Amino acid sequence: MDSKQLFLRELHNIIKEYSEIGEQLKQPPEELPWEEFNLTKDEINALEAQEFTDESISAIEKIVRDNIMGAFHSTFCLLDGVSDPVLENDDDMWFGLKLSEKQEDEEEEDFLHDELYNSYWDWQELNNKDK
Repeated sequence: MDSKQLFLRELHNIIKEYSEIGEQLKQPPEELPWEEFNLTKDEINALEAQEFTDESISAIEKIVRDNIMGAFHSTFCLLDGVSDPVLENDDDMWFGLKLSEKQEDEEEEDFLHDELYNSYWDWQELNNKDK
């Protein structure tokens, strides 16, 4: 089994699944798992006022899918070291990160999926420090 290809193919399934937002557009959720992303009443009313057709939903989903794919591509460019994050110190060099297949006897590390959500608040604080 080629783990990298399996991962990338599964990623395309995930991208497709998460881009299928037609039902959410037609019936906006009152609450989302993160309070930070809850829609306002005005936003819900604006979505409910739209007359989405199958074609408009398809177009929106294609745009969302392309944006998700672009986000992963940019993320992989950071991992590969062919693009640079905003460095906190000008003397720092970015070489990328290496993800590797887990081995049975490996020690447990922090999970990236947990760190992604936990790092959101750090990111938000850094991006709002001048506001």
